[in-house]
Amino acid sequence: MERGEVFVSGVRISYLKWKEFPIVYIHGSACDATIWKDQVEEIGGYALDLPNHGMSDKVEVSRIDDYAYFVAKFVEKKLKKAVLVGHSLGGAVIQKVYENYKEVVKALILIGTGARLRVLPDFLIGLKERPRETVKIFLKYAFSNEKIAEKFLDIFVERSFILLKDLILCDSFDLLDKYRSGEFRIEVPTLIIVGSEDKLTPVKYSQFFKNNIPSSKLVVIENASHMVMIEKPKEVNDAIKEFLRINFV
Repeated sequence: MERGEVFVSGVRISYLKWKEFPIVYIHGSACDATIWKDQVEEIGGYALDLPNHGMSDKVEVSRIDDYAYFVAKFVEKKLKKAVLVGHSLGGAVIQKVYENYKEVVKALILIGTGARLRVLPDFLIGLKERPRETVKIFLKYAFSNEKIAEKFLDIFVERSFILLKDLILCDSFDLLDKYRSGEFRIEVPTLIIVGSEDKLTPVKYSQFFKNNIPSSKLVVIENASHMVMIEKPKEVNDAIKEFLRINFV
């Protein structure tokens, strides 16, 4: 893999890349491009550090649409059009890219995300008052594998401030009524992936997508939780590769 950067409105957007392939991965709250290592190495494409994450520049972000702007402009500059993969917060971001800049979207892959991403108030209060204790609880929700969760504890504690800001953005994200009314309608091929044990964005969130996105396929990965692409990389990669083969080869 190689590290690169693109400037959007003067803001450096850092990315990891392997092979020239029109797929762009967007991470979740308090994560960065490295979360997609297994996918980039096997499938190829670009994994972005959103602004304020990883090696990208810091910038004022007040809503999910702000992240969507930087993703859309990155795609315009590097690829013109791409398959967008988003996990959790990243799933909200790519939905907003489709809503506001659908000309850059070839297809969507929604992983462990929802049309609305309400956050438990205890998480938001706890991250302000008891960050380490709250991060421990958060990671128990995010991973079904405790040993993997332990590896991320210090990282997420160090990033507790950006985790709080990202979760506040998630809490305000809501396209549910727009889906239900037909005001928001995804009309590109869409793959939906979720871990069977996901406690943060349960399977019912993904089932809602399946019921409301015409050209969609739902894949439930057994014995995996919210961080499904880390816990079950082979199963996630196989689902993505099959989706790409059916729709673009």
